[in-house]
Amino acid sequence: SASVDIKPDFVEVSSRVHSIECAKAFSQLNPKERAYAYYFTRASWEGAKICYFQRSYEAPAFFYLFQKIFINQTIADLKALAINDLKFTETEWTQLVVYIAAFFQNCGNYKSFGDTKFVPEISKDKFVAWIRATKAYSIESARFEEILDAALLEIFEFRPPYFELAFSDNNGASSYYSYNMTSEDAEFIKQFLQESNISPLNTRVIKVNPKHYNILFCSQETLVKKFDFKGVTIELHYGDFAPFMAKVVENLKLALNFVANDHQKLMVQKYIEHFESGDVNHHKDSQRHWIKDKGPVVETNIGFIEVYLDPAKVRGEFEGFVAAVDKEATKKLSDLVSNAEKLIAHLTWPKEFEIDVFSKPDFTSLEVITFACSGTPIGINLPNYDDITKNEGFKNVNLGNAYGKPKKENVQYVVPEEIDLFVKYSHDSLFLIVALHELLGHGTGKLFVLDKEGKYNFDHENVKHPLTGEKITACYKHNETWGSKFGELASSYEECRADGVGLYLSCFDQAMEILFPGRESEWDDIRYIGWYEIMVSGLKGMVHYIKDSKKWGQAHVCAAYALLQVCLQAGNDFLTIKETTKDGKPYLVINLDKSQIRTTGKKAVGDFLRELQIHKTLGDFEGGSAFFGKYSAVDDRFLKYREIMLANKLPRAIELIHDISKVDDENFEYKVFPETFEGIIESQIYHYQLAIDDVFEEWFKHKYHFRIRPTCSK
Repeated sequence: SASVDIKPDFVEVSSRVHSIECAKAFSQLNPKERAYAYYFTRASWEGAKICYFQRSYEAPAFFYLFQKIFINQTIADLKALAINDLKFTETEWTQLVVYIAAFFQNCGNYKSFGDTKFVPEISKDKFVAWIRATKAYSIESARFEEILDAALLEIFEFRPPYFELAFSDNNGASSYYSYNMTSEDAEFIKQFLQESNISPLNTRVIKVNPKHYNILFCSQETLVKKFDFKGVTIELHYGDFAPFMAKVVENLKLALNFVANDHQKLMVQKYIEHFESGDVNHHKDSQRHWIKDKGPVVETNIGFIEVYLDPAKVRGEFEGFVAAVDKEATKKLSDLVSNAEKLIAHLTWPKEFEIDVFSKPDFTSLEVITFACSGTPIGINLPNYDDITKNEGFKNVNLGNAYGKPKKENVQYVVPEEIDLFVKYSHDSLFLIVALHELLGHGTGKLFVLDKEGKYNFDHENVKHPLTGEKITACYKHNETWGSKFGELASSYEECRADGVGLYLSCFDQAMEILFPGRESEWDDIRYIGWYEIMVSGLKGMVHYIKDSKKWGQAHVCAAYALLQVCLQAGNDFLTIKETTKDGKPYLVINLDKSQIRTTGKKAVGDFLRELQIHKTLGDFEGGSAFFGKYSAVDDRFLKYREIMLANKLPRAIELIHDISKVDDENFEYKVFPETFEGIIESQIYHYQLAIDDVFEEWFKHKYHFRIRPTCSK
């Protein structure tokens, strides 16, 4: 049953545009680097077509429809059509373009940050009338009608199961799975893939009937393999998204001509083999070369990377990025890496629970040129293959131009007299927390494993369970990972651990000395705003808490909320939340006692981290989820605060990512688009280079299986 809580979520016409711009860094690249960046950018956007298929059943169809409309007519023409012929008001036109801009930027109609549905604010009648009045419609009306018939309902409907990304048995939908699949079915497939030693990362799954499943693997080559598992037929279908992969491979082969060194060459070759064959082992090999390519001028990565979007948290969302190095910020991050061991020594868990040798990763600060996916993060720690990061190393990346700058009038829930400080140090404080979070948060902590041969990777005889003092009886088996063990909780738990490490280590002057040399007088303020920022995002993030299913729609937000609770429970009035009013509406103000950060705050976060890490190291899901649940649970007081957050919510900015144009075989230029909703649409038309017919064909192939049929038998 739909609850009273769910109202349609519109993209507000007052949304800001966040331009992730990189002209200066691009201008410093030489011709070879520019060519490499260009072909890698083209490969990334070709692959990003897949993101629409991973977001919702209807997204690829409307991607095709919107692209066709803007390919065939200028924005000025389309606006004139709306206002003069169809009598749209200016506001209705803005409602239409802001919806389409957000649709393109999120790779579909669910927010990449929060995973809930947004719908057009303009009426369905006007929306459809405008589509039918376009030149594109007159060229291919049959196809457009097919799309309207098969997916218009899904664009406007917002009641469950059309509201959040979840399994159908949890009253949602996920386009990684045919709609008749439940979480139990997904678990069965996970078991099969685990036992067959095949990665689910680049797959979708269709349940043909209870005795037959098809697993679709993204690859250029097509192939079917048939298995019998526990009396059920399972077919592996290679060749999902083959037309996209052909273009990804074609562009990567062109990029090969411009690589900077052998590591890049081997890495790109392995990417090509992965996209051709669909074998994730080739992708793992590409990452082995990627981590050895230290400090490149042009940094890239591509593939099925983050698993946040999949309700089972095992299938990756496609992404590709290209970025140019920021030399000054990178020098500070390299110094942080050099001093990592000294800082790790301060962490609060027993030293046996820390990785034996910290393999010094590459840590660079980059300016994003291209981020082809549903949203750009501000920091990255890759690869996501546990066995590689634990045994061979990883890279950390800070994405400096993705931060966004707060405006004074948009700062919320901060004590009025601290707002100027909050704005002044927002970039520095974020740099501080992101640097510590990525390097020393994600990069630390050991997992205790019992290998195939029955050997432990820790001193099983002597290391005792720190919380009970008893012998350690459980840990990870050789075929279990942190993700498979902690499931849906893994992302939030790990982001919380990394943020907690960031807060904790910011209390040591060693860290401040490395990241902000010569600015001693500002250290306290930068640290203060770093802590304050996380407390505010924990409160603001409550809009991503889904009340009905008692679950968080976003891992980073859940992490910040848990740390907010840790600081509230630290006592001593270290952190207080005051109920007040603003513009006649209920409002909240967070007060953080700056003088207690390095005492009360540090102790509370340190104790919390110790226990988080112990459960993680031991693979103790039961203990870990109970412990973390105490801090991530939302009680009546905070449900009331959530209403205040919803009433005061500012629209999230919509990203604008620019592009590179090819002048001729030797010359490539940075292509800048206007910072408007229309500019976002223009950029998104350019990204895909007018070649989008394959999206309709791939959607059409399996659409029957993925459409929500609320009455269908499971």
